[in-house]
Amino acid sequence: MVHNVRVRRPFESLSPTLDNAADWMPRSVGVRVAGVPLRKRVTMQVGDAVRTSSWAAVSVSWTATFPKRLFPRMEGKVALSPAGRNETKLAVSGMYEPPLGRVGEDLNSALLHSVADLTVKELAESIAVRLQRKTASS
Repeated sequence: MVHNVRVRRPFESLSPTLDNAADWMPRSVGVRVAGVPLRKRVTMQVGDAVRTSSWAAVSVSWTATFPKRLFPRMEGKVALSPAGRNETKLAVSGMYEPPLGRVGEDLNSALLHSVADLTVKELAESIAVRLQRKTASS
C-alpha cells in the first residue's frame, strides 16, 4: 500500500530532513473513525537516507509497543521527489504480514488490510504536516 501527499515546500529544502528522520518521525500511528483519531504507540526504526538530485528515501518499520502479538510489524519507505518548483511529492509505502496466524489471515481479508491502508495514509499525512512545520522557518 502506498499513499502520496504533496508538501508545499521545495524538494531541496525537504530532502536533507531525511538525514535525521528518526528524530522527528511520529511515535504513534493510527486511523480516524468518524473524525476521531484512534492511535497506537509504536517503536519506529528508520534506516539511512539515500538521496539523488531527483529523489530521496529512507526505509522505515514500525511495531506496536503493546500488545505486540495483536498488531503487525509494518515495513516501508518514506520517499520524496520534486513535484514542481515549490512542491514535493511525499510517498509513504508499507507492507506487513497479518498477526495471529490463520485467524489473522482471515481477519486481514475482512478488515485488517483496510485498517493497514488507512494507517499508511494517516502516517503520510502526519509526516507531511511535520515536514511542513519543520521547514517553515527555512
